[in-house]
Amino acid sequence: MFDNILKNKLSINFKKESNCYTFEIPNFLSEEQYDLLDQNFPKIGIDEASRINHAFYDTTNQHQLKASITELDPDTYTKYILSNKVLDEFVNTIKSAQFTDFLLKNFYYKILKSRILDPKNFLKFLLRKNRSYTKRKSKIEKFLFNEIYTTVEWVYQFNGAELWPHTDGKKKILTILIYFPDKDLSDNQINSLGTTFFNSNKFNIGNNVISSKDQAADFKKNNRSFTIPFKKKSLFGFIKSHKSWHSVEKFNISKTFIRKNININLLLV
Repeated sequence: MFDNILKNKLSINFKKESNCYTFEIPNFLSEEQYDLLDQNFPKIGIDEASRINHAFYDTTNQHQLKASITELDPDTYTKYILSNKVLDEFVNTIKSAQFTDFLLKNFYYKILKSRILDPKNFLKFLLRKNRSYTKRKSKIEKFLFNEIYTTVEWVYQFNGAELWPHTDGKKKILTILIYFPDKDLSDNQINSLGTTFFNSNKFNIGNNVISSKDQAADFKKNNRSFTIPFKKKSLFGFIKSHKSWHSVEKFNISKTFIRKNININLLLV
């Protein structure tokens, strides 16, 4: 179903509006592949979402009204993802060494440049070989190789949710997003529901600055931003850096609306 995405020659379009490396890979998925993922996207309600996320009803928490199906909860991940033939194959394709190699080949120098103010990880990328996650058993392997681990998660944000500006943790290398817009969304809604990026040079390598709604509002007021469209089939993404500030702006579509996307994250273990 998804084997061909490892063979296709893909174009990567970087967004000039961003001061970090933000990009789009258009038509990454075929219509059939996208429809398969869309049709098999697990359907969860508020009760299940609040079970998954204990901060679901916490109005002081930026993860309010949100739930993610991730490997950190293996029972839920197996129930909804690995037990589904389509989703399990997609996960195996994305977590394959070939896909990791494709990403690292195309983004290596930009990843390196993005970590120049993070000396420890900069040297890891500069001096070691990168490989898809394989446990390093010897001291020589630990000296020679970085372990690159890929996670694939299903994200749900219920109507009224938001995500405050942040840059992601140090282990994050890059993030890829696949959006699943409802068919009845207007053009204006599609253009406003994607991830918002901020042109801020505020240094934040460890992702530990904004911790309240007031701080988030002040940051947004003082930094120019642009939002990528919440459209289907493309891959959108960005490379983690000390200035990869991004958010999801609060939305109000309808009482039953859920903003859905798949997050693919490359991590330096």
